[in-house]
Amino acid sequence: MIPSLTDGRHLRLPGTRNLRDVGGYPAGDGRRTRWRTLLRTDALDVIPTGSREALLDLGVRTVIDLRWPHELTDAPSVFAAGNGVRYRSIPLLDDDPTPLIGLAATYRYMLDERAPQLADVARALLEPGGLPAVIGCAAGKDRTGVTIALLLSAVGVPTDVIVADYVLTGLAFAEPDPDDPHFVDWRASPVALECPPAYMEAMLAHLAARHGGAGDLLRQNGLEPADLEVLVERLTEPATD
Repeated sequence: MIPSLTDGRHLRLPGTRNLRDVGGYPAGDGRRTRWRTLLRTDALDVIPTGSREALLDLGVRTVIDLRWPHELTDAPSVFAAGNGVRYRSIPLLDDDPTPLIGLAATYRYMLDERAPQLADVARALLEPGGLPAVIGCAAGKDRTGVTIALLLSAVGVPTDVIVADYVLTGLAFAEPDPDDPHFVDWRASPVALECPPAYMEAMLAHLAARHGGAGDLLRQNGLEPADLEVLVERLTEPATD
């Protein structure tokens, strides 16, 4: 299946541009990812009270923020103080190597240099009451894209589906909601974001070649085989069609 923004996964809550559900994807052993269990998003810094309550109504119990500390200071998440959820700051980069090595290489760099932090994300989802969860960064594209791709791969989602999910970010930012008054930053206008499929394909190939795949990367950074089994159970369900 090829995901789209019209299949119920793009949640157009005021104050967000790229809030998406990664449910409904085919996974390993005849399973599929659960709906309303794992969400990906751009920064949750300007969402109004109604959007915050809508996320709570969806059952969100964990918010994982992948942004740098200075981003958290400049634009704190509305969930930073808790507000009914467990808020976790897990910076996925110490700094931005993209100007030096390019975006595609930065994705591979995150796997190589920030694998412990990626494992921390998985551990947060495994905590009692850790799901449903939303994972985000500034645009919900690069740091979030690598993290979501790793998690989807760990539960057996095929490469082409992971890549297609990544590409949806470009579509989500192409047309802003003209009636959303909450943005005061770059998200207020149509944005052409760099989301070529080849970047995610190369990252997933690197994940397999250097790290042995998502499961091995997580095991090498402290997760037990039983933890991965629980992750599969919590993020997926038997497919019925």
